[in-house]
Amino acid sequence: MNDTLNRIFRISISCLLLSSCGTPIPRNDLQNLPSLIEIIELNIKQQTINLRISHRNRSPKTENHLSCELSIQDQPSIKLTSIPIPDLTTYATETVQLKFESEPPAVNFGLHNALPYELDCLLSSNTFGKEHIVSKATIYPIPGKENSYR
Repeated sequence: MNDTLNRIFRISISCLLLSSCGTPIPRNDLQNLPSLIEIIELNIKQQTINLRISHRNRSPKTENHLSCELSIQDQPSIKLTSIPIPDLTTYATETVQLKFESEPPAVNFGLHNALPYELDCLLSSNTFGKEHIVSKATIYPIPGKENSYR
Protein backbone atom coordinates (compact mmCIF):
# COMPACT_ATOMS: atom_id res chain seq x y z
CA MET A 1 0.00 0.00 0.00
CA ASN A 2 2.81 2.39 0.93
CA ASP A 3 4.59 1.50 -2.32
CA THR A 4 1.41 2.28 -4.32
CA LEU A 5 0.96 5.69 -2.62
CA ASN A 6 4.62 6.50 -3.23
CA ARG A 7 4.25 5.61 -6.93
CA ILE A 8 1.07 7.76 -7.28
CA PHE A 9 2.85 10.65 -5.55
CA ARG A 10 5.84 10.43 -7.96
CA ILE A 11 3.56 10.29 -11.02
CA SER A 12 1.56 13.30 -9.78
CA ILE A 13 4.73 15.33 -9.16
CA SER A 14 6.11 14.35 -12.59
CA CYS A 15 2.88 15.43 -14.31
CA LEU A 16 2.87 18.72 -12.41
CA LEU A 17 6.49 19.46 -13.32
CA LEU A 18 5.99 18.57 -16.98
CA SER A 19 2.89 20.73 -17.33
CA SER A 20 4.63 23.73 -15.73
CA CYS A 21 7.56 23.56 -18.19
CA GLY A 22 5.51 24.71 -21.20
CA THR A 23 5.06 28.37 -22.03
CA PRO A 24 1.88 29.75 -23.59
CA ILE A 25 2.05 30.71 -27.27
CA PRO A 26 1.74 34.49 -27.59
CA ARG A 27 -1.20 35.63 -29.73
CA ASN A 28 -0.65 38.19 -32.44
CA ASP A 29 -2.93 41.18 -32.25
CA LEU A 30 -4.92 41.23 -35.48
CA GLN A 31 -5.88 44.87 -35.35
CA ASN A 32 -2.96 46.23 -37.34
CA LEU A 33 -3.09 44.14 -40.51
CA PRO A 34 -2.67 46.00 -43.81
CA SER A 35 -5.61 46.42 -46.16
CA LEU A 36 -6.22 43.73 -48.75
CA ILE A 37 -7.35 44.26 -52.36
CA GLU A 38 -8.52 41.30 -54.47
CA ILE A 39 -9.89 40.96 -58.00
CA ILE A 40 -13.50 39.75 -58.08
CA GLU A 41 -13.99 40.02 -61.84
CA LEU A 42 -12.02 41.37 -64.79
CA ASN A 43 -14.10 42.02 -67.92
CA ILE A 44 -11.88 42.65 -70.93
CA LYS A 45 -14.74 43.48 -73.33
CA GLN A 46 -16.31 46.12 -71.04
CA GLN A 47 -12.85 47.23 -69.84
CA THR A 48 -13.86 47.09 -66.17
CA ILE A 49 -12.48 45.45 -63.06
CA ASN A 50 -14.39 44.72 -59.84
CA LEU A 51 -12.28 44.80 -56.68
CA ARG A 52 -12.90 43.77 -53.07
CA ILE A 53 -11.20 46.03 -50.52
CA SER A 54 -10.85 44.60 -47.01
CA HIS A 55 -10.00 46.95 -44.15
CA ARG A 56 -8.49 44.71 -41.45
CA ASN A 57 -8.19 47.15 -38.56
CA ARG A 58 -10.24 48.25 -35.56
CA SER A 59 -9.90 51.94 -36.38
CA PRO A 60 -12.09 53.35 -39.18
CA LYS A 61 -10.48 54.56 -42.40
CA THR A 62 -12.03 57.83 -43.62
CA GLU A 63 -11.90 60.00 -46.75
CA ASN A 64 -10.39 57.26 -48.90
CA HIS A 65 -9.08 57.41 -52.43
CA LEU A 66 -7.96 54.46 -54.59
CA SER A 67 -5.71 54.44 -57.65
CA CYS A 68 -4.44 51.25 -59.31
CA GLU A 69 -2.51 49.81 -62.22
CA LEU A 70 -2.90 46.26 -63.52
CA SER A 71 -0.22 44.24 -65.30
CA ILE A 72 -1.33 41.03 -67.00
CA GLN A 73 1.14 38.34 -68.01
CA ASP A 74 4.24 40.60 -68.12
CA GLN A 75 2.54 43.06 -70.50
CA PRO A 76 2.63 46.86 -70.05
CA SER A 77 0.42 47.98 -67.20
CA ILE A 78 -3.16 49.15 -67.65
CA LYS A 79 -3.93 52.35 -65.76
CA LEU A 80 -7.28 52.21 -63.97
CA THR A 81 -9.49 55.17 -63.07
CA SER A 82 -8.84 56.69 -59.64
CA ILE A 83 -11.93 56.88 -57.46
CA PRO A 84 -12.95 57.96 -53.99
CA ILE A 85 -14.23 55.06 -51.91
CA PRO A 86 -16.62 55.10 -48.94
CA ASP A 87 -15.37 55.25 -45.37
CA LEU A 88 -14.26 51.84 -44.16
CA THR A 89 -15.46 50.99 -40.68
CA THR A 90 -14.02 48.35 -38.35
CA TYR A 91 -13.08 45.23 -40.35
CA ALA A 92 -15.17 46.45 -43.33
CA THR A 93 -15.25 45.01 -46.83
CA GLU A 94 -16.18 47.19 -49.80
CA THR A 95 -16.66 46.29 -53.48
CA VAL A 96 -15.78 48.86 -56.16
CA GLN A 97 -15.63 48.93 -59.95
CA LEU A 98 -12.83 50.65 -61.84
CA LYS A 99 -12.62 51.31 -65.57
CA PHE A 100 -9.56 51.06 -67.79
CA GLU A 101 -7.98 54.44 -68.62
CA SER A 102 -5.66 52.89 -71.19
CA GLU A 103 -6.21 50.13 -73.72
CA PRO A 104 -5.63 46.55 -72.53
CA PRO A 105 -2.43 44.90 -73.78
CA ALA A 106 -2.43 43.01 -77.06
CA VAL A 107 -2.79 39.60 -75.43
CA ASN A 108 -5.14 37.10 -77.03
CA PHE A 109 -7.07 36.44 -73.83
CA GLY A 110 -9.16 33.69 -75.40
CA LEU A 111 -6.12 31.42 -75.77
CA HIS A 112 -5.23 31.39 -72.07
CA ASN A 113 -6.78 29.33 -69.29
CA ALA A 114 -4.84 31.20 -66.62
CA LEU A 115 -3.41 34.71 -66.62
CA PRO A 116 -0.88 35.78 -63.98
CA TYR A 117 -1.34 39.39 -62.92
CA GLU A 118 0.03 42.07 -60.63
CA LEU A 119 -2.32 44.67 -59.19
CA ASP A 120 -0.45 47.71 -57.85
CA CYS A 121 -2.66 50.06 -55.81
CA LEU A 122 -2.29 53.15 -53.67
CA LEU A 123 -5.01 53.52 -51.04
CA SER A 124 -4.85 56.87 -49.30
CA SER A 125 -6.95 58.12 -46.39
CA ASN A 126 -7.00 60.86 -43.78
CA THR A 127 -6.66 58.45 -40.86
CA PHE A 128 -4.07 55.99 -42.24
CA GLY A 129 -2.10 58.04 -44.76
CA LYS A 130 -0.95 56.29 -47.95
CA GLU A 131 -0.93 52.51 -48.13
CA HIS A 132 0.83 50.78 -51.05
CA ILE A 133 -0.84 47.42 -51.77
CA VAL A 134 0.50 44.94 -54.33
CA SER A 135 -1.44 41.77 -55.16
CA LYS A 136 0.06 39.02 -57.30
CA ALA A 137 -2.00 36.01 -58.31
CA THR A 138 -3.59 34.28 -61.27
CA ILE A 139 -7.03 34.84 -62.77
CA TYR A 140 -9.04 32.23 -64.65
CA PRO A 141 -11.87 32.46 -67.21
CA ILE A 142 -15.39 32.54 -65.77
CA PRO A 143 -17.36 29.65 -67.31
CA GLY A 144 -20.15 30.89 -69.56
CA LYS A 145 -18.91 34.52 -69.61
CA GLU A 146 -16.86 35.53 -72.60
CA ASN A 147 -13.80 37.75 -71.87
CA SER A 148 -14.41 37.64 -68.11
CA TYR A 149 -11.90 36.41 -65.54
CA ARG A 150 -11.81 35.93 -61.78
